[in-house]
This record gives sequence, C-alpha cells and structure tokens, in this order.
Amino acid sequence: MVDVEDAHPLLVGGVVVASAVDGTGMPVGLAPRPYLHPVRTLGGTVVSAHRPPDHAWHCGVGVAIPDLDGVNCWGGPTYVHGSGYVHRDDHGRVDVRSTRPDDAGLVHDLVWRGPEGAELLLEERRLGWRGVADGWELTWTSAFRCPGAVEVRLGSPGSNGRAGAGYGGFTWRFPACSDVRVRTEHASGEAATHGSVAPWIEWRAAFPGGDAVVRVEALDHDDPWFVRVAEYPALGSALAWDEPVRVRPGSPLVRSFRATVRDA
Repeated sequence: MVDVEDAHPLLVGGVVVASAVDGTGMPVGLAPRPYLHPVRTLGGTVVSAHRPPDHAWHCGVGVAIPDLDGVNCWGGPTYVHGSGYVHRDDHGRVDVRSTRPDDAGLVHDLVWRGPEGAELLLEERRLGWRGVADGWELTWTSAFRCPGAVEVRLGSPGSNGRAGAGYGGFTWRFPACSDVRVRTEHASGEAATHGSVAPWIEWRAAFPGGDAVVRVEALDHDDPWFVRVAEYPALGSALAWDEPVRVRPGSPLVRSFRATVRDA
C-alpha cells in the first residue's frame, strides 16, 4: 500500500512501468517526499521497495538528504558523531509545488522544508522515460537551488564522521531479492563497488516476479556509488560521501542519471 494523495503513471508502450507519487501521506518521521514506486520491468517484475520493515523510511526511487543544514530529510534516526543514531524531531519534508509535462516527460518544482515549514532548498526535477531495446529507460535530473542569498549545506553520516556511510542523494531501494550481482566497469561485488567511482553501476538479481537488471549511469558527475547487498538491497549515488557539498546562490547544483530497466 502506498501512502500518497497523488500519483502520475509512467507508461511505455501502454505498460505502466512506474508511478510518480508525491509522498504527502507519509508519516513525519519518514521525511515525506516524492519518489517513484512501484517501478517495474516491461514484464511486470517489481524492482522497487516501499517502506520495507528493515528501514521504513526507504521509499522506491528518489532523492533524500540525511543532513540538509541540520535537518533530516532522509527519515528515521539522525546520525550524531560520537552518539550514533539518535531519534530526534528534526525531520523535514519535500513538497511538490507544481508539476508540468514537457517533451520528455514531467517536471516537478519542489520545495525542501524544515520541521517548521521554512524553505531550505529548491529543486527542479525532470523525469523522462521511453522504451529501449529489451526494456525501458528512465532519465532523472535534479537541479538544486538556494531559496535565498545564503548557501545551503548538504551532508550525510559520511560527511559527519561515519566512515563509509556517505548515503544520500539519488537512491534506489530494491525489494527482497536473491542471487544479487552488482558490478561496475572494473569491479564486482558489494565490497569492491561500494565507494567506487565509475560511469555506471549494474544490479542483476532474482526478484519475486522474475529476474531483472537495473543499470544506473551518472551523466554529469563522478560521485561515489553507495552499495548495500548483505544488510539490505539498495544502491545510490553519494552526494556527500565524506565531505558536505554546498549549494551557492546563483549556482545550481545539478545531478543527472539514466537508468535502464529490463527483464533478464
């Protein structure tokens, strides 16, 4: 069950391959935000998870930031160096200000807010989708801007002192799967790909609905890949691996991706 008030289907050849949902029905402690779920292959195999029992704040395919100027826009407990993960009332949310179609797909104008509703960050999110050989392709561009004249700091547990935990940014949470094979151009396996920098990363696994392959390409940056297999199935592009990044007034921070989804 998806806790949302609004959803937009992504269709390829008459098949609904994903739904863009606004996330407004999510509990505050999960950092409500828009995301894609369920994401499917053309054959119908679901390759995204929504609020899994191990991490209820993980939602499909989307963007989440653990430390947005001190606000938890990831969900769940907040990492505090020296204390570990602490439950706090410090969760933000991402509101969809407007949605409009364009030639490639959809454009969302988003506002990232603090616990009291203050505007912390603005995002223009462009989604495109189309059929390709043996599957379909998703393009995703997030352009982040300051809402005012002061720079905005984006961080993670990794940038706050937890080595190897630089998660945050574009993230894909998979459902339970087996026979996982994750690889980049020059590395394979969780240990070798986690924290690596490569143009693309590929996840191949047996899902409940069938075997599937998801390949994610980084189009305009070289952020490290964040990979989890043994603890839970997920991959992401680490926006702030071990150092925070800053969004400066008048200079958008842009991250673009292309993902191909196919039955194996």
